[in-house]
Amino acid sequence: MDWTRRERIAGGYRISGVRSVVQDGQQRWLFMQFEGDGIQPYVPVIINEIVQHVVLPLIPLSLLLLLFNIFAVRRVLQPLRRAEAEVDALDPDNVLRRLSEAPEPREVNTLVRAVNRALTRLDETMAILRGFTANAAHELRTPLSIMQLSLDRLPPSQQRDDLQADTQHMTRLVGQMLDLAQADALAVEPDATIDLADIGREIVAAMAPKVFGAQRDLRFDAVGDTRALGHAEAIYRIYRNLIDNALSHAPGNTPIEVTAGPGPQISVRDHGPGISDEDLPHIFERFWRKDRRKSDGAGLGLGIVQRLAQAHGGAITVENAPGGGALFRVTFAAFEPS
Repeated sequence: MDWTRRERIAGGYRISGVRSVVQDGQQRWLFMQFEGDGIQPYVPVIINEIVQHVVLPLIPLSLLLLLFNIFAVRRVLQPLRRAEAEVDALDPDNVLRRLSEAPEPREVNTLVRAVNRALTRLDETMAILRGFTANAAHELRTPLSIMQLSLDRLPPSQQRDDLQADTQHMTRLVGQMLDLAQADALAVEPDATIDLADIGREIVAAMAPKVFGAQRDLRFDAVGDTRALGHAEAIYRIYRNLIDNALSHAPGNTPIEVTAGPGPQISVRDHGPGISDEDLPHIFERFWRKDRRKSDGAGLGLGIVQRLAQAHGGAITVENAPGGGALFRVTFAAFEPS
């Protein structure tokens, strides 16, 4: 029989053992015996057992677990990366856009749904604010018109002139507030074709009495094909705000030049002092005015123009024209005949 025996001896222990081995077809008996003290004799055996039965089996298992963890983490993070890309792509012009909801993992789905609910509440709040601004501006136009008519019936005086100037300023501000609210809610049809020159002639004819009354000259020119894709009423507002801006900031009796074309663009130039380099980054900011004490506007006109241009998929640029003055140019999507 194979057997092993451990005995206590003076100064340590004795381990004896017999093993049966087969050599050259013959069975033999191998007897071994050693004496020792402490754990040192066991150390090589323990190390060998650890290497053979723990380390070597765990290496492939650890690699498999690492690969599994990498795959699992990537799968969990993939919906988060997609949600991150969709959040970065959110556009204020498309307030109805929402994040796509991944069915799993459940934690990511819960987070995305919460973000979508927050976007919905934010959209509802902005809609209420836009509606309030539009309704308030619309309701104020009637009493301001009545006030203006009442002031016209007063006998001439400096006080009446001051009140009329204040009323005109308030009327302009209310009109800009209404334009701003409508610009934020503007939806341009993708196939709506308009003629920029026709709208330009219409606005020039409508604003000519105001411009001539300020002892200014208003010129209009159409160059080439002026068809574009856009919203006629919105482009009418763009013309009007740019002409008002030129009328307010150009001095004396200098002319205002309005041009439609060439191509899907319009431009308005004045012959004033131009725009300084430090003012260029701010002129399209809403409610920005260089000198609030001298300006009678609210700083909304150019902001409205920029918002209307963006709603058309276009852009507005400004530069100091050769010979003096500021040149504003608005570009639109080109009309392509079928």
